[in-house]
Amino acid sequence: MAKVPLSVQYIRDVFEVEDIDKVWDELERRFHFNIKAWKKEFEVAASNHDRFKDLQEVFLEFGKMRIEPVLNLILKRDRYPTWINLVTYVLKERIEKRKREDELYKDRYSSNP
Repeated sequence: MAKVPLSVQYIRDVFEVEDIDKVWDELERRFHFNIKAWKKEFEVAASNHDRFKDLQEVFLEFGKMRIEPVLNLILKRDRYPTWINLVTYVLKERIEKRKREDELYKDRYSSNP
């Protein structure tokens, strides 16, 4: 199994179903995406998803496979994690809070006296 980057792990930790709309809003605001059409395409993908995956995971995968290539084409980027960076930006405050909490508890349970 491939190692999950820390940035993706933080996204998974804090990403809620309600945040999907925040990402759609950012795509519409920043890149003028036709959100109505993209949401329809996502609904189809979500209806066919693995039942063991939550909606947030399906959305992240959908964005990585379908939206990121479009963003990278627009931005003239090659193999760049634009999607993860966008979602990280939308969740920035909650990710920073989680990082601070992790830092606070990092050495709390170590075996050193």
